[in-house]
Amino acid sequence: MIKLEGVSKYYNSDSNVVLGLRRVNLEFKLGEFIAITGESGSGKSTLMNVISGLDKYDEGEMFVNGEETSYFSVEEQEQYRKQYIGFVFQNYNIIDSFTVFENVMAALMIQGYDPKKRKARALELIDKVGLTSHKNHRASKLSGGQKQRAVIARALAKDCPIIVADEPTGNLDSKTGLMIMALLKEVSKDKLVIVVTHNYEQAEPYVTRKIRLSDGEVVEDKPIKPKEEVNPYEPKPTVNLAILDVLKLAFISIFRMPKKSILLFITLLFALVSSASLLSLNNFIPKFVSGGGAGGGNYYSEVFRNIYPERLIVKKTDNSIITQAELDNLSNMSGIKGIIHYDHIQDSHFRVLMKGADFDKSYSPKSPLPSSAANPSMLKEGRLPEDNTEVVLKENDYEAFYKLGDEVYLMPSEVYSYSETYENTRFVYTLTVVGIIEDYSRDDLILHDTFLNQTTTNELNKNNVFAMFAMERRFSFDDSPMDQYYYRSIVIDNSIPVGKIALNMNSRNGFVNSTLSMTDLERSQVPIVISQVHGDFEEFDSKSLYVSNYHLDYDNYSNYNFGMHEDTYMDVFTLKGTYQASLILNNPDNHGEVKSKLPSGFIAFHPYSAPTEPDFTSTGLKTMTNFVFFFLALFIYIILNLVLKSIIQSRKKDFVIFRSIGASQIDLKRMLMLEQVVYVSIGFVLMFIPLIIMNQRIDVFKVLEHLKFRSYLIIYGAFLLILLMIARKFSIKLFGRSVITTLKSE
Repeated sequence: MIKLEGVSKYYNSDSNVVLGLRRVNLEFKLGEFIAITGESGSGKSTLMNVISGLDKYDEGEMFVNGEETSYFSVEEQEQYRKQYIGFVFQNYNIIDSFTVFENVMAALMIQGYDPKKRKARALELIDKVGLTSHKNHRASKLSGGQKQRAVIARALAKDCPIIVADEPTGNLDSKTGLMIMALLKEVSKDKLVIVVTHNYEQAEPYVTRKIRLSDGEVVEDKPIKPKEEVNPYEPKPTVNLAILDVLKLAFISIFRMPKKSILLFITLLFALVSSASLLSLNNFIPKFVSGGGAGGGNYYSEVFRNIYPERLIVKKTDNSIITQAELDNLSNMSGIKGIIHYDHIQDSHFRVLMKGADFDKSYSPKSPLPSSAANPSMLKEGRLPEDNTEVVLKENDYEAFYKLGDEVYLMPSEVYSYSETYENTRFVYTLTVVGIIEDYSRDDLILHDTFLNQTTTNELNKNNVFAMFAMERRFSFDDSPMDQYYYRSIVIDNSIPVGKIALNMNSRNGFVNSTLSMTDLERSQVPIVISQVHGDFEEFDSKSLYVSNYHLDYDNYSNYNFGMHEDTYMDVFTLKGTYQASLILNNPDNHGEVKSKLPSGFIAFHPYSAPTEPDFTSTGLKTMTNFVFFFLALFIYIILNLVLKSIIQSRKKDFVIFRSIGASQIDLKRMLMLEQVVYVSIGFVLMFIPLIIMNQRIDVFKVLEHLKFRSYLIIYGAFLLILLMIARKFSIKLFGRSVITTLKSE
């Protein structure tokens, strides 16, 4: 079966070359029980290592079933060991953290034994060596004789034709040694058993042949008794470990060393939570700064006042009116949970006034958030609006303190009413407070979608005029571009004649280069150009009004104010229909996907994701967090490298033992890599426990709200990559040396 012709082996020791074997010629056959003896340093262990494929020879040739082995690569050496060799070592080389049963099962897995029959086969072999009562004991808890019997069971589990035993009784008492020899003799009936021993007397009753070495040469090769007749061995095809078996071994390895695994999990948990918190903080800072507080508010934009992530603006490429059928189709698209017919209304500002308070005490302008875009988590108490008579506000708005059940007036900031019964005009709405927003929320006014929409259709409802306030108005004289005049707000005063416009005193005298007299001015018509609000100035309509001799002289209002009767305002600014709408997205991250599904002739814009002017405060803070993130990443890598390296080094011997019993490089690399996947996956799941606690306990900074799905992917992928890189570095070192060299270093 095995034939050596002129085999020599040399070792380099410092500056010397040491002889291991010199021109050895031997032949070994199935059914033999061979004892190799000799003094220490005679070359007997070297001969065993060469025969078993643990070490390579330098000269000559070794044949296995007639096949030359001198050209074998590392992978072919592994396949040879896997197919042909079972090992029994003097120092046992058993995986101490595994139980007896797991050690034997590992050999069966590596051999590719039928998964359905493995357990029964393992128990049979364990019983054969007399360890049934210890099958669930860790190997580290066994006596020397028990370890050696477990190793023999593992060698038998491989079902290979050759068993090599290097000083199998060297660490045992004489009684246990005789028992081990008898056991080896029993298994030699259908195998080739080669025993290297310094105590030939123990082996003598069982051997069929004795070989003695001296100074690396064979000085005696003596038959003792006839060998067993055995049928020729047919090599079995080799297979790599199934991925499920690799995963099983990875789990066993991790949970058989709990202290070290817990240390790595704690390190990983700290690193994962720190990274997630910093990444969330990096996303949170621009919102915090731009909103003037922890709520984040809206990003600054020169075009849009109200930027929230769920808002996707749509219009037709030809700037024509969006029909009711088209609105219905848009609202029924997948990924959409609401629609605001008149998009411009969201860029209007509204004022809130406590019912019964002075009109002048209306508070800070607010942009509305549709209820379909709101999240109940932003509420401190109460609920979201359920119809167009309800509103959600911040508790503290300068001098106003709102509570559930309060009735408030809501009015557009663009319009001031000077009617004594202003609360009864069509420009002021009475709403009930049903929810209070947390102070750190980015929004401070939530209205039901039906309030912001005219109706459920595209038809203008005269009882809801807010959609008219979001357009740009331009007033001009004599068609002169220099005399073009932009409004800021309009005063509704029903004492002004219908169909005329009133200017305040300052504005009458403030037009650029105007040579008109007061009388001429009062006879002049002021063209009012109504344009789209978002910068492209496509005109909806143009009307002209005469200037009234009535004028505004209120000291509190600027040159930019004009006055008119409310009926005049309604007549001038009544819209023809929807030119631009907002779709409310289910998931803001999917705005690109929704855009791609829009009907032909429509375009869309997602203002939240559009580039904005840099905010240097947030840029500076983000730069600072990036520096912290960099140094944290460096620190984490160093710590993880040290911890993981320590764990892998402690298991170095286990990997070498796996190699010695036939595991391939591919098998072990997969196991090592899968262990890292398990570590990171468990650590990643555990990460959510402290994150959820932080999210509940820290009011200002809700860490989970600022982490998106891709953030989790980045965190998981980055840490998996770090651990895989460390593991790969170890595997390169592990497979860079022969099995026997690595074992000796251990």
